[in-house]
Amino acid sequence: MPDLKKKVATAALAYIKPRQVIGLGAGSTINHLINGIQQAISFQSTLTFVTPCAETERQLVRHGLVCINSDNLAKIDLYFDSCDQVDAQLNALKSGGGIHANEKICAAMADDFYLLVDRSKLVATLSNDFPLCIEVLPKALCWLVEQIERRYEAYGAKVAIRESPKSTGPIRTDNGNFLADVFFQRLPELAVLNTEIKQFPGLVEHSLFYQLATHMLVADEDTVQLLPAK
Repeated sequence: MPDLKKKVATAALAYIKPRQVIGLGAGSTINHLINGIQQAISFQSTLTFVTPCAETERQLVRHGLVCINSDNLAKIDLYFDSCDQVDAQLNALKSGGGIHANEKICAAMADDFYLLVDRSKLVATLSNDFPLCIEVLPKALCWLVEQIERRYEAYGAKVAIRESPKSTGPIRTDNGNFLADVFFQRLPELAVLNTEIKQFPGLVEHSLFYQLATHMLVADEDTVQLLPAK
């Protein structure tokens, strides 16, 4: 069986042009993309990369690719990332890594945002198979857990704080905040959830990427299909 992550990453190389500023997310698909850029892109020295992920930055540097801080950039040309689940309208859940706040900044800065996935991640509508991960200011954590469970009680919401495996207490993000996972028995309407949950004071960002992606490359055993946002 072919490696679909490598297959979709290889297909993404065709959309990279000389002298572009390219954002990269995190994960094994992105690592395949970095390998492909290093091995197959003749103009790689003209490219500049930004990433919200420390491991992706290490991979870029290891391959001799130029990676800069995005703080002083107003836009980037392309952003590539994967996800846990994506629907037919290119709305995605990116809950696993917990770096969604910084990933969303790159996605919003990009002229084009390509999701790179295998067919198993594409669904008709997003489901509750994955939680909604939220990044929370430390002072608001306990209050927010109570407020979210109360607000979304009709949807069976339960909130679990992500604990650090290396130390006592919650995981800290690169921004110094905490992470929590909201588990729904059924998802609220996406457009409402996307804006409503961010109105809680202290909630920095959530892992629903609603109407952010412009394109998606979907790999199966036979093909890689390009889907535009609808």
